[in-house]
Amino acid sequence: MSVPGATLPPMTKVHSERAKGHIESLPSGSFRVKVYAGLDPTTGKERRYRKTVKTEVEALETLAKLLRDVEAEREPQEAATLDYVLTRYLEVADLEVSTREAHEGYIRRTIRPVLGDVRIGKLRADMLDSLYTHLKRCSRLCNRLPKVEHCTEAEHVCNALCVPLKDHRTPRPHQCDQRCTPHKCKPMAAGSILRIHAIISAALNLAVRYDWIDRNVAEKATPPQPKKREPDPPTPKQAARLLNELWEADPEFALFVWLATTTGARRGELVGLRRHRIDFEAQEIRITRNYLVKAGQQIEKDTKTGEGRRLSLDPLTCELLQEHLRRRETALNEAGVESTEDAFVFSPDPAGLRPWNPDTITHKYERYARATGIRSSLKELRHYSATQLLSNGIDLRTAAGRLGHSGGGVTTLRFYAQFTRPADKQAAAMLSSQLEDLRKRERL
Repeated sequence: MSVPGATLPPMTKVHSERAKGHIESLPSGSFRVKVYAGLDPTTGKERRYRKTVKTEVEALETLAKLLRDVEAEREPQEAATLDYVLTRYLEVADLEVSTREAHEGYIRRTIRPVLGDVRIGKLRADMLDSLYTHLKRCSRLCNRLPKVEHCTEAEHVCNALCVPLKDHRTPRPHQCDQRCTPHKCKPMAAGSILRIHAIISAALNLAVRYDWIDRNVAEKATPPQPKKREPDPPTPKQAARLLNELWEADPEFALFVWLATTTGARRGELVGLRRHRIDFEAQEIRITRNYLVKAGQQIEKDTKTGEGRRLSLDPLTCELLQEHLRRRETALNEAGVESTEDAFVFSPDPAGLRPWNPDTITHKYERYARATGIRSSLKELRHYSATQLLSNGIDLRTAAGRLGHSGGGVTTLRFYAQFTRPADKQAAAMLSSQLEDLRKRERL
C-alpha cells in the first residue's frame, strides 16, 4: 500500500482480510503501528506487534511487513521470510546481552535490507554468496544507497542540505563536520562476514527444526575464512615505558593498566572489581564478576567461564592498591562522605558508587599507547601476561588459572601464548646442547 503525500488521521485503521492492524498518529508527529497476531497457544493471551516510526511512509511499510509476518506465522512453510525467521530466532536463542546486541546490529544493518523479504523457501546459496562478495568489497550496502542523502523523504528541490553519500562519524542524528567524509568503500573483515553467515545459518537451522524447510541452504554457501591474526602485545620495555608515562599523566589509570598487565584479568573483571574482593592480608583479589555496558544497560554478571578465581598479588601491587584506596578515603573524609566496602575500586565517582565504562577504558588505553609508539590494544595485555608467564618458566596450569581459562590450558596456548624470541633461542640451545652431549658420549 502506498499513499504518497497523504496525511493519516489519528487511529487510522488499515485491515487485512486475515490479520488486523492499524496505524496511530501520535502527538509527537510519529506513528505507532499495531497488528493483532492472535492468541498465544501457551498462555492464551492476545499477541500484538507494536512499532513506532517517524514517517507515514515508514508506518505503511511497517504495517505491511508486520501483516506479512503474521500471515507467515500462520502458514510458515509457504510464506515465512528470512526476516521473520531471524526475528523468531532472536526470540528463542539463549544469547548473552553483548552477543544479542551484535546479532541485532548485523541483522538491522546488513541482512534485513538485502535478504529480509526473501521467502526462506526461495532463498539460495548464491544469494548469500553474492552478499558476502559485496561485503568483501564494501562493508556498507552502498550499491543499495542513493548517491545523494536527501534532506527529506518528501518531494523537494535539492538544496545545500542534500549531500553526497557520506561515511558519517555516528549513526545518530548529528551536525556533520570534518569527520563526516565522502563515502569510500572499505571491505568488511572476514570475521564479521563469517558472523553474519553464522546468524543466517542459525536462523535457517531453526526453520529446519520447525519443519518449515527441508534443508539449510547456508550450508552450501562459501563465506570467507578469516586469516589468523598474530597478537602483537607490547614488549616488557614498551610496557614499562607506557606505565611510566601513565603514572605521570593519570595515576589511577596507570594502576588499572598495571593490574591488567600483572594479573592478566579481563577488562570487565577489573572494571567490576569491588573493595571487599581485595584481601591485603592474604595478598590476593577475588575475581567473581564481569561488568559491561551494552545498549545503555549497565550489567554485572558472572565471569566469561562462569567460575570465580583467586589471583595472588605481589607486595608492590598490594602497596599500590592500598595507596590508591587511602587517597580515596582521605578525599571522602574531607567531604564528610562515608566509604563502603562495596565500592568499585576504579570509579569516576569519589565514593566508588559506579565503575568506569569499559569502552572508555579501551579507547583511553589506545590513545596513550599510540602516543608512546605502541600499536597494541588493551586486550593484548592478556597476551603479554600469558607470554611472559610461560616464557619465564611458569607452568601452563598456573598461567591458565591466572587468566581464567578452563580446559587445562588449551585456550592459553592456542590464543594467548605469543611466540617469544628469547624463549625460542633458549629452546634451540637446550635441544642442541642435549644432542651434542649425547653425541660426544657415543664417541666414547
